Amino acid sequence: MRIRTDGDYAHRLDAIESAMEVLDENTKTAAVIAACEHARQDRKAKQKALAHPDMTPELAEILSTSVLQLSYETHTSLNTR
Repeated sequence: MRIRTDGDYAHRLDAIESAMEVLDENTKTAAVIAACEHARQDRKAKQKALAHPDMTPELAEILSTSVLQLSYETHTSLNTR
């Protein structure tokens, strides 16, 4: 697979090089693969976090990103006889 990083796509090279640094990878390919794996694991972890009893709407907002927005709502009801 080839990823264009010229012209209007130059920002992609910055993102890939940043991933290389953050994920401690020494090739662009390894960085992209590691970033994809991280995204998969991160999504599962966030789904688990949303189900945690200590979750709040504020924490869900903090865990959100521009790519994956999270929301959390609590519903309560009171039945009286």
